[in-house]
Amino acid sequence: MTSMATELANTKKLRVVHLADHTGRLQVIFPEDHMLDIAAISRITKRRLEPIANYNTKGDSLLKVGSCASIIEVSLLEEPFIDIRSNSHSPYHSMSSNEFKKRFSGPLSRFESISINIANIKKPSNNDLNDEQQLLESLGKFQSVRIKQRLAETLEIPPLPVISSQIIRLCSNASSDTDELCEIISLDPSLAAQVIRWASSPYYGAKGGIESIKDAVVRVLGYDMAMTLALGLSMRNAFASPEESPRHYENFWLNAVSHAVLMEALVKAMPPAYRPSKGHAYLAGLLHNFGYLAISIIMPPHFAILATYYEANAHLDSSIVEMQILHFTKEQLGAWLLKQWDLPTNIYTAIRYSKTPSYDGEYANFAHLLYVTHQLNEHLDIDPDVLEGLGISLEQATACHTEVQASSAELYKMVALINSKNH
Repeated sequence: MTSMATELANTKKLRVVHLADHTGRLQVIFPEDHMLDIAAISRITKRRLEPIANYNTKGDSLLKVGSCASIIEVSLLEEPFIDIRSNSHSPYHSMSSNEFKKRFSGPLSRFESISINIANIKKPSNNDLNDEQQLLESLGKFQSVRIKQRLAETLEIPPLPVISSQIIRLCSNASSDTDELCEIISLDPSLAAQVIRWASSPYYGAKGGIESIKDAVVRVLGYDMAMTLALGLSMRNAFASPEESPRHYENFWLNAVSHAVLMEALVKAMPPAYRPSKGHAYLAGLLHNFGYLAISIIMPPHFAILATYYEANAHLDSSIVEMQILHFTKEQLGAWLLKQWDLPTNIYTAIRYSKTPSYDGEYANFAHLLYVTHQLNEHLDIDPDVLEGLGISLEQATACHTEVQASSAELYKMVALINSKNH
């Protein structure tokens, strides 16, 4: 390969993001393998700019030079060639460094340091045993008062709803039965009504009406599924959805339910010998993003900043943004929190390693199922070794995802049960 061909093969693909405030719009251009630094933009412009688009993974359209102020990542001047496109539907067009400089040489364009190479962003610990210390140190950087020595005291963990605690205790009792579960669920009339309506939803296609908790458990959901569903629904009261959430998280619980239902479908597709508990897989999907809600409660001001970074860097996995801004991930915090609440080990471990396809610990099947679910929902490539380990083909996994997406109307109805006021 010639030197020019090698340079063209290694050209930087550029990302375009539009920011705005009450005074107008700003176009920023930076490499796709970088994270846009909103704080740097604020320092340079002395403005509080926010992304215009709602979680735009593909990037915004390239505006004509002269029609809008532009700030371009200065390190791009060192690249002999760059790849840029006019919009997300256009092919990339290769441009030499001289062409690039000339194109953005007008009075409305400037080159500044506005992004961070993701290769330079620290990764989360690869061992959950280190998470508590990492969380403690990271939170200490944001606290104005002296950090407490114990993370549980520092975070002032909200109490788990009483009904949730009772269901968790039941989970740990090998001799528990359907009657005990139905009795606990019935103690909370609104939860009982939610479970009955859930079992009655078109998604499960139950024939005839569901008139009692026992009917819902025995005839439709099954003991394990009913237990984990009731636990997930009851834990809804532990945290409220954050007010300052990114716009792509408006459907937080839709995302949770979609993960749960897809986890259930993937378990069914696995060979019997490989299958973990369907109910636990469902609950892991339902709670996979619980750390996100925890961040919103623990550090609201920083959560609002995080929300802006999520939207400006929608092309990156959320864990990259979280490590740069918070120095820990929502998976780390969520797993730690669920561990404090005594949820089953396989559930919080799966959530902790849901973005680590190389994880090969005791609960790898659970973690890998969550990983596959995330990749499918985000339309990302899936590590073939993970699929092989689960005994699922890519075609089977894709078919499961397609089936769940086809049930979106039913899923919205199920989410309405979670968001209903009488819980």
